[in-house]
Amino acid sequence: MSTWRDVNRVSIDRETPIETRDDVPSGEDQAAEDNPRVDSVEGLEVFLLVGSDSRNTLDDVEGFGDFEGERADVVMVLLRPADGSRAALLSLPRDLLVDDICRSGRAHRLNDALQGCDTVNGPTALTRTVEEVIDQTVDHLAMVDLAGFQEAVDEVGGYEICVERAVRDQRAQLQLPAGCTHASGAQTLAWLRSRSTQELTDDGWRTVPGVNDLTRNQRQREFLLSMLGRLSNFGSPTDIAEVARSIAPHVTVDSELSFIDAVNLAWTMRGLSRGNIDELEIPVSDATTASGAAVLVAEVDIADLVDDYLAPEIAEDPTGAFAG
Repeated sequence: MSTWRDVNRVSIDRETPIETRDDVPSGEDQAAEDNPRVDSVEGLEVFLLVGSDSRNTLDDVEGFGDFEGERADVVMVLLRPADGSRAALLSLPRDLLVDDICRSGRAHRLNDALQGCDTVNGPTALTRTVEEVIDQTVDHLAMVDLAGFQEAVDEVGGYEICVERAVRDQRAQLQLPAGCTHASGAQTLAWLRSRSTQELTDDGWRTVPGVNDLTRNQRQREFLLSMLGRLSNFGSPTDIAEVARSIAPHVTVDSELSFIDAVNLAWTMRGLSRGNIDELEIPVSDATTASGAAVLVAEVDIADLVDDYLAPEIAEDPTGAFAG
């Protein structure tokens, strides 16, 4: 239990309406209308997994940029039916354009939601935003910062990254040789954060074709599923708790998630890996906001995408009738 005392706890406020800023319409009725609470499907557990770009606990911030506070660098939703059917993993691009729940009628990047509002903490704002996007209630949130991520990877023995050619990304501090590398936590973090990956060709360095925010999402899903699969190497929940001890100061969870629940969750998720979990893809297109910010716009209703996963046997035919 001493490990759990080192974990940062945060309250997710689901009931209090978010007060809008002074320059937009305000009032509890309007805020409640703009931010309705959604109800999760019965028997479905929804976990919001977040990688924060907070630099606060990093010993060396070189290459990470100078930024106060934190944003959501990685946002993934794990959907786990209680009946034991296949779980699903949904990656939400950090640059996804979403409604700003703090300011009615405005939109911003998803990662900005973690900065919160004047009266609402960042995890609450991000959780509510994700709930609106997927139209399901988030049961629990778990968030790890950059330093915690690196320590977690090192604690479980690293992560294998295989590339055809040598790659680099100076901004992300990525440098990997051709072939397979048993990567450290720092190398793995650089690989997952890289947005401008270059590869070494016979003609010199070039940007890897097609690398974008969705490439990051794919790498992040592959990493998480690899880590979930490796949980099966642990002999007991106690072993998992020992790993948690080293990263506890870098982890934030919702106040309703108990230590026993967290360890049991990790234990029951052993063996989840590619092949026995559905990976939900969000088709997106590039766009630019009126202020000139580059964003990604979902080409489908993400809530419908989740619904299709939850009830795949229900599909609407062209006549408007439903067929099983």
